Amino acid sequence: MPVDFGEITAYHHEEAARHRALAKAARDRGCPADAEYQAALAARWEEVAQEQKIGMRQQPTHRVAKQRPHSPPPQPPPMPLAAVCLQAVGRGFKHIAAAIHHSMAKRSAPINGLQLH
Repeated sequence: MPVDFGEITAYHHEEAARHRALAKAARDRGCPADAEYQAALAARWEEVAQEQKIGMRQQPTHRVAKQRPHSPPPQPPPMPLAAVCLQAVGRGFKHIAAAIHHSMAKRSAPINGLQLH
């Protein structure tokens, strides 16, 4: 089977012509059922060729098809190392403060109704 759309359409027309010739030969032999069957196949091949032509019109042009696929949006410039380190130190202090606060809250919790200070 051809790969190019134009070649595919030409192939469909050739098949339609072949089936029309087979239908004519069947009529000449006196086989009306076979002639009708071959004529129906020829008509279907012509329909397929028409559908192929319509499909070719709807396909994007080669210029558009060869464009680069959509690239991801550009990334923002990286942050300076000092800013990244400062943020990490700030998060570390927050974690340490939360851990100290949590341990202080445990220590001052009442045990059997008694307060420990």
